[in-house]
Amino acid sequence: MIPLSQSMLSGIELGSKGAKRDHAEAIDRALNTSGKLTRLWDSLNSGPAHPDWFQDVLTLERRAVEIREYQMAVLPGLLQTEAYARSLIRPAQPWATLAKVEELVRARISRRELLSSVERPLVWFVVDQVAIDRISGGPAVMKEQMSYLLELIDDCVIRFQIVPQELSLHPGLAGPFRIMSFDDRPTMVYTEHALGGLLLDHNKEVRQCAAIFSALQSEALSPGDSASFIRKRREQL
Repeated sequence: MIPLSQSMLSGIELGSKGAKRDHAEAIDRALNTSGKLTRLWDSLNSGPAHPDWFQDVLTLERRAVEIREYQMAVLPGLLQTEAYARSLIRPAQPWATLAKVEELVRARISRRELLSSVERPLVWFVVDQVAIDRISGGPAVMKEQMSYLLELIDDCVIRFQIVPQELSLHPGLAGPFRIMSFDDRPTMVYTEHALGGLLLDHNKEVRQCAAIFSALQSEALSPGDSASFIRKRREQL
């Protein structure tokens, strides 16, 4: 039997409560998992906010002159408010302490400085409607997130399009990706998966992702209609 209350276990699973190291140790003993959860806890709660492999992505992100990104389920990290980011990070990191969660939130929010820099890149996002409809963190959090998104759109900081729900089948269903173009090096693609991500620079793969992004743009709502959709959803909250 796991020596934790049901409410504590549920809270850890949902991300509403931070797990302590002795929680991981207790569950390891109960499940006879040879310390796997304790090692996972140690891994999640030590070291930098961003793993080494993602540091390369961040460096490229800051050097890019153009970024094109497609997301399926959530809004892109570059566009997230603090509360929205926290609502996503906590359930995704159930073994992280609350202090570690806050460190991850700060690290993600710091990326937004790119959008306010003098030489910011041209940034174009295509996002599935589900990312707008999902009430992450509750109505107040989502309303603030939508207001921030509209501010970026209205100030022409970003270009933003929504793939409508009616478009049940489209080229982006294979997964999210980001295309980064540079003045001094070949274009690169970053793709995400459950355990991390992958940087690609082969011409064929880059061309394929560029073609998918162009197809998504052509099938998505126009930037103007996308902004109107967000305003309507915000009013409904």
